[in-house]
Amino acid sequence: MKKLTILLLLQFLFLQSNLYAQIEYAITLEDLQGNSYSDNHTLEFSSIEYPDASFTYKIRNNTNETIRVRVEVESFSGTDGSMMELCFGECYFGVTMGQSYPINNAQPYVYIASGDTQIADGDHFFNTDSGTGGNPVEYTFRFYVSDENGDEIISQAELQTDFTIHYLYSSSLGLHDTVNNNIMYYYSHNKLIVKTDSKIFIKLYNLDGKLFLQKTLNQGLNSIDIQHLKHKNLILSFETQANNKISTKKIIVP
Repeated sequence: MKKLTILLLLQFLFLQSNLYAQIEYAITLEDLQGNSYSDNHTLEFSSIEYPDASFTYKIRNNTNETIRVRVEVESFSGTDGSMMELCFGECYFGVTMGQSYPINNAQPYVYIASGDTQIADGDHFFNTDSGTGGNPVEYTFRFYVSDENGDEIISQAELQTDFTIHYLYSSSLGLHDTVNNNIMYYYSHNKLIVKTDSKIFIKLYNLDGKLFLQKTLNQGLNSIDIQHLKHKNLILSFETQANNKISTKKIIVP
């Protein structure tokens, strides 16, 4: 009953100024320059050295009430978590999948005042694991509003009380890039992963023009098996169906 009361209070206070919004976020993530990131955004890194591999962030409280926030290491791949430095209220050198932080029993959360960000200036993610076999290192972190016991307050239709951010490191510079800020692609476990904001058409062919693959991809995350194209120099062509604009990239499959 206490969790429900807290959630209803958050909803009431937050929605007074957002009566016509369908879904609003109680918390959002931004960098030190105040730039906001969308839910499920992927932070991309091609280095494991400081400061290039470090991302310092702030969590903003968009409600009209002081809230408590924790961060869960929801998942990771290409790593065992031991070489991720996570700071949120406290710093941890090595993280565990499924664990929420802070893990201080006396205060297992970070207070954030209404309309403000956390007090700490150095909260960050910093990966030093280069991975194995050319595969990327990927983390998913989920911030969420909690009650005084550190238990999550579950989101409702009108108010999203959690926020997810992805951290991606890839050493495969020939196969890890963005296209027109709307398309991101990288190599993972013998697959070409393409994230796109709209429906696109792709082709893969070699430098002599031999076509290996052509496929229509839908908006969102797409996975394409390219195991049979290992160690090849290829041309990757993207055509956006909205305006028929074509972009090409030369890639080397690891």
